Amino acid sequence: MKNSGSTSGLQLRQLWLSHRLGWSLSFLLGAVTLIATVALLAYSGWFISAAALAGIAAIQAGSFNYMRPGAVIRFLAISRTAGRYAERLQSHHTVLSLLKTLRLHSFASLSAQSTLRLSLLTRPGSADQLQRLVADIELLDQFPLKVILPWSWATLAALLYLLAMQLLAPALLPAAALLLLAQLLLWPLLLQQLGIRLARREVAAQSQRRQLLLASLQLLTTLLMFGRWSAQQQQLQQQDRHIEQLQRQLQLTMLLAQLGSQLLLLTGLIWLGSQATPTVLQGELPSAVLVALLLGWLGLGEVFAPLAQLQTALGYSLAARDRVDQLLLPTSPTAAVTAVSTHQPLDSTVLPARCRFSLQQLRIGFATPLAAIAPQNRNFAAGDVILLQAPSGAGKSCLLQTLAGDLAAHGGDVLCNDIPLQQWSAQQRHQLIGYLPQKPQLFQLSVAAELRLADPAATDEQLLQVLQLVGLEGWLQKQPQGLRTLLGQYGVGLSGGELRRFALARQLLQHNPVLLLDEPFAGLDQATADQLLSNLVSWQQAGILLIASHQQQQHPAFNQCWQLTSS
Repeated sequence: MKNSGSTSGLQLRQLWLSHRLGWSLSFLLGAVTLIATVALLAYSGWFISAAALAGIAAIQAGSFNYMRPGAVIRFLAISRTAGRYAERLQSHHTVLSLLKTLRLHSFASLSAQSTLRLSLLTRPGSADQLQRLVADIELLDQFPLKVILPWSWATLAALLYLLAMQLLAPALLPAAALLLLAQLLLWPLLLQQLGIRLARREVAAQSQRRQLLLASLQLLTTLLMFGRWSAQQQQLQQQDRHIEQLQRQLQLTMLLAQLGSQLLLLTGLIWLGSQATPTVLQGELPSAVLVALLLGWLGLGEVFAPLAQLQTALGYSLAARDRVDQLLLPTSPTAAVTAVSTHQPLDSTVLPARCRFSLQQLRIGFATPLAAIAPQNRNFAAGDVILLQAPSGAGKSCLLQTLAGDLAAHGGDVLCNDIPLQQWSAQQRHQLIGYLPQKPQLFQLSVAAELRLADPAATDEQLLQVLQLVGLEGWLQKQPQGLRTLLGQYGVGLSGGELRRFALARQLLQHNPVLLLDEPFAGLDQATADQLLSNLVSWQQAGILLIASHQQQQHPAFNQCWQLTSS
């Protein structure tokens, strides 16, 4: 992910700079709030100490001015309250603006990748992927709110405190500087890797839990049929316990960070008090100034408190960034397969020498394998036409989703050109493998717009070609507006068979080397199904065509019959 990471870093930097005015104002307001907090505590301590030392007689004689310090204290209190409220409003407004820009940027990037866009909109698990994308973008707000701004404020407050110490008690400066350096750098760095690792693991565990739940619901009928639902429930409960354990570890990490910070503050307080006492007794340092310095030191605790969440927030942000990159930025696993690492549709002329698809001890299912299905070992090459057969509910759809990369395999590997499928990016997987589920989705768009979800650059002639291939040219000729005909609730409706064929035409526009079709002939008469199969075989002659169907069992176009066998 090095390339994608650098690209992401550049994009985030540009997004940050585009909101630099808002961030600058947030930083200024936050700095005013925290400086007012520390100054209020220190100045109040000085005022109380000075008044006590002056005595009631001095106050009554008018030699001690208590009006001006009182006004300063009120000003600092008002500044702290108003600054905190204004900073929260400004920071969250800027973050929300940044997230809006980031969402638009991400979905624009997604829209530019037609294969990935179509898969996110229409394939099983698309809701999970879109939810994951939105959730990861939301997690990125932790970076400015809980990493950058708190650390910047703490650094500024520490520097101002050291400046005040240089002016009032320069002899105490070196040790105070070392303690503050430990607060800002050494202690956070010691906990950084632990916090980041735990946060990354929690994000991954939450994602796995969500995928496990969705997969369980998708496979509910099959799991109940083979008596595996109770085992799946145990997997969900185990995953919940794992997430709770990670969350407790994260909480312990934050408590450890807070404890270390408080111990450093206490150590500094004791040391400053012991070192400054002799100078006070000798009259070199006013006792009221010493009280102010000590209370100001304690006031820094409020500044350093948010740093306890720094490691966790940084881990969440890095995990979210990597997951967004993985979804939106294509990467190439090896130079040997550059034919499938570009954004452009693949050239079918190179497929016979390039396209190899194999299964090695593949076990389907998400967290629990389907006990009735034996591990699968198969090899496919360009030109193969495979009929997948199994009883209804036996796992054909689950198998196709696993081959497409939409479901994780429980064991074994799916290899494309001798490279495990999980090593390919999402963009490459969806460009390589086309998958049409049993219940495809269409939107309330025109015929042309719906088809161009798969290929925005497709010409009208190409759209007509794929519609003719799936046998819908007669249907289109009956529509007065042709390719501009609106589909959906307020447009032209499609029957079940027409809807599948239309979705198939959309899928064909992607020219996938591997095409997986789940019951594409359902609702069609035998003659129409035979003609459609012949057209598909001709279209996919340079690639691999795998069809799960109850029909066409004896058709000569199939050169392999894949019967799912029980274990």
